[in-house]
Formats: sequence, structure tokens, C-alpha cells
Amino acid sequence: MVRPKSVPGETGQELMDRVVTAARAATAAETALHDAVDHARQAGIPWAIIGAAVGVSRQAAQQKFSRPAPGRLL
Repeated sequence: MVRPKSVPGETGQELMDRVVTAARAATAAETALHDAVDHARQAGIPWAIIGAAVGVSRQAAQQKFSRPAPGRLL
């Protein structure tokens, strides 16, 4: 069994609670981003502009956002 290192002021459970909270926030943010991109594409915004907005190339944006967000079905 692996034992976590001691962190002053926080128990292992508190640290794991923070991990779970951050993971949920990351999932919610990723879902919101996919929704925003879906709406932008429906409005005719080109992949190049979407890519620039999220800091990736046109091709990378198209590859990433042409698929459903993690945990979502088509």
C-alpha cells in the first residue's frame, strides 16, 4: 500500500477532496468549451478562428472538437 506524504495542514482525505473537485471542474470546463465551439461552428465561425482562440492550429481544433467532449455521447 502506498502512503501519501504528510502535507502540513491537510489530511489525505482533504487532499483527495481537492483532486476530485478539480477533476470535476476540469470536466465541466471541457464540456462548456465543446458546447461553445459547437455553437460557434453552427454560426459559421471557421476552424482557423476557433483554433486561434484556444491557442492551437486550425487542424488541431478541428480534430479535437469534431469529437464529443470526454464523457459525452454523440
